[in-house]
Amino acid sequence: MITGAIDWFRRNNELHGWAMVVLAGYTYLAQGGRSYLDSSFKWISIYGFELKTADIETAVAIGKLPWSFKFIIGLISDNLPLFGYNVKPYMFIMSFLGFVAVLMMGISSLTSDSTTLTVAYLIVQFYGSSADCLTDALVIKSGRQDEEDSTSSLQSVSWFMLGIGGAAFGLLGGFLSTDKNAVDNVSLPGARLYNFLMSIFPLGLFFLMFFVKEKKSTIRPGFKVLGQQLIRLLFALFSPPFIVLRLIFWLILTGASQFSLSVPNTIFNTRTLGITPVIQSWIDACSYFSLSIGVFVYYRWLRHTSFRRIYLASQILIGVFGMLDYVIVKRWNVKIGIPDIPFLFFSGAFTEVIARLNFMPFLVMAGQLCPENMEATFFSALMSMSNQGSILGTLVGGQVQKAYGMTSKNIDNYDQAILLRTVCTISVCMFIFLIPDTNAMNPANAESYQPKNQFLQTLLKWSELDRTKVEDDKSKRDIV
Repeated sequence: MITGAIDWFRRNNELHGWAMVVLAGYTYLAQGGRSYLDSSFKWISIYGFELKTADIETAVAIGKLPWSFKFIIGLISDNLPLFGYNVKPYMFIMSFLGFVAVLMMGISSLTSDSTTLTVAYLIVQFYGSSADCLTDALVIKSGRQDEEDSTSSLQSVSWFMLGIGGAAFGLLGGFLSTDKNAVDNVSLPGARLYNFLMSIFPLGLFFLMFFVKEKKSTIRPGFKVLGQQLIRLLFALFSPPFIVLRLIFWLILTGASQFSLSVPNTIFNTRTLGITPVIQSWIDACSYFSLSIGVFVYYRWLRHTSFRRIYLASQILIGVFGMLDYVIVKRWNVKIGIPDIPFLFFSGAFTEVIARLNFMPFLVMAGQLCPENMEATFFSALMSMSNQGSILGTLVGGQVQKAYGMTSKNIDNYDQAILLRTVCTISVCMFIFLIPDTNAMNPANAESYQPKNQFLQTLLKWSELDRTKVEDDKSKRDIV
């Protein structure tokens, strides 16, 4: 397995160049490191501000809103280059904003109430979603050089580094956030310190961009071009045979059905089971390593398997493994002789493997369906739809907790919410027909759509105006 991983990285280095591999790896490594910011945000909200569970879920959903609209960054960067470049200037701006916001989350005097903390968290997510969007665009462009498996290989590198970053820095966050003399062993100063240390990632990205090479943009900047690209995006997303639209509908359905119960889960683990943040970080680290295993399993053995089969099997398994939360809440694991901590390690690891296998087909299909010259816009639009499903799941989870009367001091109905989530997760499988019956080696094809309506024909032609000339100019420059 180690030899295979070395060959895996070597192949990507030769095919895409070290700069692309480093940027993709660093961006997702940083994203993994930012994942514990969610935990520190919850620690501070629960123990520092004593908010209700539904209010915390809502604050998390608000903070994650930039991930639902990151396609706007893609649309702007594709069509409004700054100083002649599509990516680097935007990366400089976003990384600087991210540095300031993460620093604010680490200094209690700057975020002394829930409102300012949520605003800082919102800006951090804005930086993260923008960096993710712009890096993904470069990954899609570079991935087209690989005729053997399109974007699968480079996407696998990115998500592998996400798992490593989440595991390694989650352990650091858990260590810093643990204080056996504090309430429920949670150290708020330690959580703040972790946030402060994580400001190194946006700062590092800022300096890394000085070494990343980017070709001058061939797109004429202007709002006319922006409008044309927006029309092209709408046609690409919503034209027959509606492959993209069906995929989006599936993502929103599955995201809402797997609604979030993370806050009552955190409270249950700390107060009922006595799980300290450092132990929880080890459990999360195991889950993140399992994420990397899920990516490797897909890349190694499932690329030839139908997307529809992968989605159906993984969706059912997610529902089944979600019941493991019910088992531990009812203490059935103790009755059969399984201690809490090993049980949590097992359930977290297997659930993450299945969740990653459930997400990989979407990443591959998104890369296959991307039209040329609008990689950042299209891919980020699909990812935005996926994130909207996740945010909807967080909001639904907050309302479910509110309906069951859960607070930061009372989670008596947590087990009933778990049962409801399991039923919703498995019931979504009736919509599996929405997923195309293709695989990574047999690309999904949205085909070229030619509308019969005269107005739509005129609109589509207008969106292509100047595009041909720009591409001709680009070809001439390449020849020179």
